[in-house]
Amino acid sequence: MSRTVLVLLGVFFVLVFLSAAAGGLIWWKISSLKAQLVSGLGKSLGADVQVASLDIDPWKSELHAAGVTLTNQQSSQPWEKGDIAQATIRYHLRDLFSSPMPISVEITSWSVVLHSPLRTAEAPPDTASDDEADAPAKPHRVHVTQISAHEGSVKMDFSDDRKVTMHGVDFDAVDDGGGVWTTQLQATSIQAGTLAVGASSVQIRGDADKITFSDLRMQCPPGAITGEGEVATSGGHDAQLTLKAVDVPVTMLVAIDWQTELSGLATVDLKYLGNDQGGNAQGSVSISHGKFNVLPWVGKVTMLVGLPDISGVEVDKATTDFAWKDGVLHLTNIDVRKNDVTRIAGGVDVDAQGNVDGKLKLGLPSMVTAKWPQLQASVFPVQFQDYNWADVHLTGTPSHLQEDLTPRLVGAGLNQGGDLLKQATEKASDLLNSVLGK
Repeated sequence: MSRTVLVLLGVFFVLVFLSAAAGGLIWWKISSLKAQLVSGLGKSLGADVQVASLDIDPWKSELHAAGVTLTNQQSSQPWEKGDIAQATIRYHLRDLFSSPMPISVEITSWSVVLHSPLRTAEAPPDTASDDEADAPAKPHRVHVTQISAHEGSVKMDFSDDRKVTMHGVDFDAVDDGGGVWTTQLQATSIQAGTLAVGASSVQIRGDADKITFSDLRMQCPPGAITGEGEVATSGGHDAQLTLKAVDVPVTMLVAIDWQTELSGLATVDLKYLGNDQGGNAQGSVSISHGKFNVLPWVGKVTMLVGLPDISGVEVDKATTDFAWKDGVLHLTNIDVRKNDVTRIAGGVDVDAQGNVDGKLKLGLPSMVTAKWPQLQASVFPVQFQDYNWADVHLTGTPSHLQEDLTPRLVGAGLNQGGDLLKQATEKASDLLNSVLGK
């Protein structure tokens, strides 16, 4: 055998050996990646991770995981559990020996349950042993550069009576480097109490110290809600949010007790500031095509003096400023008008239990009250902008509101010599019965 042949055979066997060795190293790297992913995911999330099946397709450079369940083990984290039906992890062969190894993840059919930051703040901090605390942080063996998720659902449990559910959630998140992630998220529907939202989307930027929301848009036919905001990722998790709602049905924005009493389309400007200890919101509301059945006694008053009953009738203007804090709603600068019939102004407080305490002013056209001098002098004494005004104290609940105007009206009617009461006998009888508690 010639020397040349021997050399060629030697080179061939060396190449075969190197190829086998390289293949073995690659397979070892891929095989060990399974355990690393499960272990690394559990440690990074502080969760118990269970995977029903985990398979590798080396030809496509993919890792397939099915039946993934995650259970939170850190009380300081604002989530409880998650389920993933299918996850595909993609890598490049050229990156197998990189440290950390870059990968991308695609998730299909998933769900996650979150809870209130207040519960997180109240939870005792997770503790670690002194050895664990002093030990240097271990370098990550894998680095996720992109996450895509489809067909998801999110449940957010803020309190016993405040829950948010999102369906049809899809998002694409990309690592922009330097610890910054950008995410485009969309959902087919959102249910938050009485608020039912259609297709929604938002752009999210995650920095080291805060999460920023922009280009928020939620469909609330026939209108929509837009906004932006940010939440700090450390400390007290300070948060601020600016929202604008245009032509959103009033029934979506109020508690169930008020839904049968109010209707119309609301335009709302809202600013929210808060942290782990609580929050407050303030802004303004304007209602178009508004109808109000919450104050039936107003209709009795207007009919008593010969004016139309405005109960269930579309008003010409309805605006108010509002402030919300610790479950208490303050309405100020209320301005409700039915031209040439009546005006309502003032403020109302509604506590967390739905109890109402309002200090209102009811205005009737001066040309009408002037027909009843006793009524104008004793009940509607203040004249302003062609209206005469009466003070009204409102108390009770949405289903049973009480006011102190009726007794004064009946008294004025009797002092007027009975003419006022005779003008609207039926309504006068209703007023008298309300005074007597019938």
